[in-house]
Amino acid sequence: MMNRRDFIQKTGATVLGGMLGGKLVGHPMATDSSFAGSKKNVIFVMTDQWRYHAQGFVKQDPVQTPCLDAFASRSFNFHNAIASTPVCGPNRACWMTGRFHQNHGVMKNEAAHVQADQILVRNFKDAGYSTAYIGKWHLSGKAYPRREPTPDFLKQDFDYWYRTENHTHFRLKYDDNGKMVDNGKAWQPDHEVDKAIEYMKEPRETPFFMVLSFGPPHNGSYPGFGEKRHTPGAYSHRKGGYGYYAPTEFEEPYKDLSEQDIRQNIQPVRVSGGDVPGETESALGAVPGYLGACSAIDADFGRLLAYLKTSGLEDDTIVVFTSDHGEMLGSHGLMTKGVCFEESIRVPLSVYVPGLDGGNEDRLFNSPDVLPTLMGLTGVSCKHTGVDGLDHSDYLKGNCSIAEPELAYIGYANFRGFRTKRYTYVTNLNGQHLGGREVVYCRDTLGRVSDHLLFDLQEDPHQLRPIQRGDAAHTDALINDLHSELRTQLSQRGETLT
Repeated sequence: MMNRRDFIQKTGATVLGGMLGGKLVGHPMATDSSFAGSKKNVIFVMTDQWRYHAQGFVKQDPVQTPCLDAFASRSFNFHNAIASTPVCGPNRACWMTGRFHQNHGVMKNEAAHVQADQILVRNFKDAGYSTAYIGKWHLSGKAYPRREPTPDFLKQDFDYWYRTENHTHFRLKYDDNGKMVDNGKAWQPDHEVDKAIEYMKEPRETPFFMVLSFGPPHNGSYPGFGEKRHTPGAYSHRKGGYGYYAPTEFEEPYKDLSEQDIRQNIQPVRVSGGDVPGETESALGAVPGYLGACSAIDADFGRLLAYLKTSGLEDDTIVVFTSDHGEMLGSHGLMTKGVCFEESIRVPLSVYVPGLDGGNEDRLFNSPDVLPTLMGLTGVSCKHTGVDGLDHSDYLKGNCSIAEPELAYIGYANFRGFRTKRYTYVTNLNGQHLGGREVVYCRDTLGRVSDHLLFDLQEDPHQLRPIQRGDAAHTDALINDLHSELRTQLSQRGETLT
């Protein structure tokens, strides 16, 4: 029987050709001699619910992101960046701790606060960095309400703290270093970039590590409306809009799009809160607010980059742009995230490193890898043990002999699995049938239900034809091998698969 490594290597064509016009990708030539690998500033730009496809330069969604496109032209762009646990709090904990969700304990939103002693930013602070956090946090848990200041022990690794948590993207309510303040009404990313620039203007003799965390393009939580994942809009909210809003001028370009302009796998989405059981509607009503928010954030990201250039900080600052997870936007009849589809797990990841040539990368990059890689790029030692994330910095600096990860772990709710360059494999947890929204995609076009699913992203990029056991001998072998590897990895994290 062909083992997993041989099978993946034999059939391992990447899924990038169609997305980048057939252009071959690989590691570019790095100018390592011009890269002083320590004491660079770091800006970690987080967005919320921004899917990989909503970047102009990848030519998937019909979105306008000129500033991000220009940034990508001089950055390392990871086209196989995966949200390990594609929901806000759990994946942010993966980022901040470098651990998978079983090891950091934030298994769902607000169920538990992040373990403060696991936050890797402490390594930057111990190395002499000034540290700052601006924007959405979402790692405090139910014991610490969003409308109250963040407990000191959770923010102890940040010298400057300016946090919002409410997803009311036009209200400027923040925890300003321990004091709740209300600065009125405006688009939060505008305000947060202003605060970031103010922070960078402060005189200091040390490098800085700054997290800039935008709440959009995630849908907003406005009075009388909460997130309902099965629908693009509740009747208590703008019909079809699902709580997605942007400044009006950014929504305008997207108001006349058709479903064919977005994704080939869009299906009608169930409506909640209506009078007709089983009623569905198109997800198109959410498109102007969602893509408009991406374009609005793009403009603010451009302002941040312009300041770095005019201030002279550009050549001394590493900049990361990414998202905690994606957005289904009607694909497979679903909204938001938390499932194994590409629209949910695949995220933007562009990393600008001064002194290094960038390029398009098909290397797998998982959420826990971000901070270990940033420590590697800055020469900051990691004093934490038990970190799951990989450090990709030597590869970025030109060492192409660095082993490439074959698998990126994904898991949330009842599913666990892997994303490879070509395949997505998922199974259930502890013998429980894939439930909730997962039941939608464990039934194939023939009506079969399975506890093991494989998607071939090269032959089926929109994941419309799930492969199940019994379909073919070679895919059965791959499913069995991936399941065996998954069982081994999960047992090391205290979980048992049947």
